Amino acid sequence: MNNLRSQAGFTAIELLITVIVIGVTFGAFTTTFTTIQNINKVAIDVNLANTAAFAKVQDYENEPFASLPNTTPQGTLQQIEDFSSSLPATLPSPRVGQVYINSMSPTLKQLVVKVQYGSGAGQRQLQYADFLQKNGL
Repeated sequence: MNNLRSQAGFTAIELLITVIVIGVTFGAFTTTFTTIQNINKVAIDVNLANTAAFAKVQDYENEPFASLPNTTPQGTLQQIEDFSSSLPATLPSPRVGQVYINSMSPTLKQLVVKVQYGSGAGQRQLQYADFLQKNGL
């Protein structure tokens, strides 16, 4: 008698299981790859915003103390510059960049630089604060 189990080859069930495993693996890879791309985009945007904000802080650190405006009353933040138009166009809209200053005393000023971009759940904001002192930092 011939034994049908001794024939070489794959059964339909084995092929079906193999196709399912390959499909699940490909799906997991695609999801992971998409997530990594999204995380990379967020990281690039944060880096661009961070670079713009830090450059603005450095610009004001290099200004003579006397050229920085005084705020009235003391202890209040007042906007002195809007640099939204100079933010990188690759950042998600709306893009807002603002500089605030606060006269703490006649010889000490607080500088705050804010960058905000995106909208809804994707909205991000970063802020730098620094103190500038007459005759040095």
